[in-house]
Amino acid sequence: MSSDGESDVGSSSDDVHSPVRVRLRNKKISTEDINKRLSLPADIRLPDDYLEKFNVIGPALFDQPISRRLRRVSLSEIGFGKLETYIKLDKLGEGTYATVYKGRSKLTENLVALKEIRLEHEEGAPCTAIREVSLLKDLKHANIVTLHDIIHTQKSLTLVFEYLKSSTATYLML
Repeated sequence: MSSDGESDVGSSSDDVHSPVRVRLRNKKISTEDINKRLSLPADIRLPDDYLEKFNVIGPALFDQPISRRLRRVSLSEIGFGKLETYIKLDKLGEGTYATVYKGRSKLTENLVALKEIRLEHEEGAPCTAIREVSLLKDLKHANIVTLHDIIHTQKSLTLVFEYLKSSTATYLML
């Protein structure tokens, strides 16, 4: 069992191979294959070097179930969880604990809302921010704004949301 609680399954020559594995052995790995493997949106633009890395390694990574740790590392290599993946455009509003900016994702070129929650050195992340993240990461509904990404730095916690045109009041209490 690995450190993240998932079992590491080794492959042997006696294993039954699925049609997906056979198909990938004889073909270059495509962006669509990686998007399916990591459950990414179809409109995401993977960095060129990331796709090349998968084709150099080959389909070996597709032969076994993906662990949470490997998925987190892969998403980080693509650009998730990094502030430089998003461009701040306009300030939409400011409150006691946070400032909301209109931004653009370099991965999808879509508009996003960046909610930057200031972190106090002695206090850490506010409990309201922790509660907000824990609720929103599991909620998927047409009437609830979608949380796309979370970026943690020493000075702030930035939540990346889908951008809504009537966003000033909609973006979660500042």
